[in-house]
Amino acid sequence: MKQNKYFSLGRFAQLLRNDWLINQKSYLYTLVGMSIVVYAITYLSMIRPVNFPFTNYIPLFIFYMLGIGAIIGSAFPVLKDHIKTTNYLMLPGSMFEKFMVQIFVRMVLLIPLSLFIFWIGVHLAKVTAVHEGQMIADFTFSELFGHIIKLRDQFLIIVSIFSMATLLFAGSVYFNRFSLVKTSIVFFLMIGIVVLTFVLFSHLFYPAETHGFHIQLQNYKITEDLYNTQLAGYLLGALSWLFFLPLAYFKLKEKEV
Repeated sequence: MKQNKYFSLGRFAQLLRNDWLINQKSYLYTLVGMSIVVYAITYLSMIRPVNFPFTNYIPLFIFYMLGIGAIIGSAFPVLKDHIKTTNYLMLPGSMFEKFMVQIFVRMVLLIPLSLFIFWIGVHLAKVTAVHEGQMIADFTFSELFGHIIKLRDQFLIIVSIFSMATLLFAGSVYFNRFSLVKTSIVFFLMIGIVVLTFVLFSHLFYPAETHGFHIQLQNYKITEDLYNTQLAGYLLGALSWLFFLPLAYFKLKEKEV
């Protein structure tokens, strides 16, 4: 069938098996290292204060997710070497299947597994760190997201995290060396360009109210509890992965050519 040219479940399974055989030690060491780091940092954070409120988990979780982002940004390790790249591109299977293998390993498997490791790590740290007279708050993901955002926005923030992961993933394909550093630089440059663009528009359309790098935005309600600026942020966070994933795929196709 024509679609077998692009995706075959059998070829995909074989590529996934090959990836596991080649990188299994690296994957296992990464998971073990993540577990040790989560436990150690959380334990050290818990034994110092008399009380450990739930809000103390938030910065720990943010730094942990930055580490997961770094792992996602190290996808396609074979592309860092010219000879390995050539051998990898010549493997039997379509480029779409090779692309999907990395997405499956680095996002579909890694993100849920990393969240589970964090949950286990902080609970083990709590059990071993607690002593008489100390109050340590329990950790749940529902309360974590409830602290950061309202319940109705939780899906949007999760999709935004996925979009950020796809940016790092695209950077791993686009840059051969120091991809994580270069992707981070590009990300901050993109933010800077957006900010400067808003500053320029503010000076053009609101010259009397705008001074220096101040941004003048007109907020108005779209619904009873939704503003236009909120909607713009939601769309940017929730839909940007539709740009980054095709960007990574076509860059990989370009390498094949």
